[in-house]
Amino acid sequence: MKVKIKKSGTLFIGLTIFLGAAAVNTGNNLLYMVVSALLSFMFFSGTFSILNLRGIYISLVPPSEVFAGRENKFKVLLRKISPIPSFLIKVSCGDSYSLFTMVSSKDSISTISINFPRRGLYESVEVEISSSFPFGLFVRSYKKEVKLNLLVFPKPIPTRLSSVLHAQEEQGESKSTTIREGYEDIKSIKEYSGEPMKLIHWKLSAKRDTLLVKDMVAEEQAPVILSLDSVKGNIEEKLGRLTYLVIELEKRGIPVGLELNGREIPPGTGEPHRRLLLRELALFA
Repeated sequence: MKVKIKKSGTLFIGLTIFLGAAAVNTGNNLLYMVVSALLSFMFFSGTFSILNLRGIYISLVPPSEVFAGRENKFKVLLRKISPIPSFLIKVSCGDSYSLFTMVSSKDSISTISINFPRRGLYESVEVEISSSFPFGLFVRSYKKEVKLNLLVFPKPIPTRLSSVLHAQEEQGESKSTTIREGYEDIKSIKEYSGEPMKLIHWKLSAKRDTLLVKDMVAEEQAPVILSLDSVKGNIEEKLGRLTYLVIELEKRGIPVGLELNGREIPPGTGEPHRRLLLRELALFA
């Protein structure tokens, strides 16, 4: 456990040393009593600060998706494994920190931002737990490894979607189209002009004595298969650009697939499919 002396602590120690030297030189009993009180105060401060930091359980809850090179908001849960609560507990990770005024046997929850420098699997993350309790003269702290088993996705690097979509068209991969689910709605009613029988609106046709069909809103999108050859840069830049493209294409409902390491994941949409693609990019070696 480390100890950092604050300015107020430096002044307190300096005053104690000064009065101690004065007591020795003068033999004044009152000064001896004052110095003894100051030393006792310092002793109790150190003892309480050690007890204050003992028995603290910490866990981190990550967001649904964590990306490298970004500030990711984590939930911090603190709990004291003791009936005696702790006060002024500070949890730090990098430049970000979260301060808990009191930690008891019940979970105390706050948030902290954590920046991961690289993609891949993180089994744990190091945080610092510190406190200036009880008198603010000293700051005691210690480092703790918090288990995570977390997969960090590559840092998304903005890339023009048009370049990928045009490349797919040039390769002839836009011939196969899919209809975005949720867009099969009726746009309007119009007269029959050779449309499929399933589009005939039979009730209205019977009322108006003429064949009417449903004009559907069906937004067709060409599936896109991404690979390292789809983007430029070194390996990490390519993975970052592919990560960005996967996210943006999925947002637009465009089926997206991935060809990586000789393995091809067919185009698809939806959150589980996006996570599958991002996982492949994060674990690429």
